[in-house]
Amino acid sequence: MSNADKQRRYRERALKDPDGLLLTRLQVMLSPTADATLKRICEHTGQTKRQVIEAAILHFDGYAVTDAG
Repeated sequence: MSNADKQRRYRERALKDPDGLLLTRLQVMLSPTADATLKRICEHTGQTKRQVIEAAILHFDGYAVTDAG
């Protein structure tokens, strides 16, 4: 099985399997500056891009809710 086939199967399981990760696909284009910053954060924290982005979104949501009060 090729790497492309393995990746396709992973995506199918992650997006559709009720006992799987239940992920939502997000595809964005970043500026070179934002990309470099994301890579630097990942290297510094040892986290994946997904982990850093999820943490940033959740942090911002909490901040926005707290700030709105």
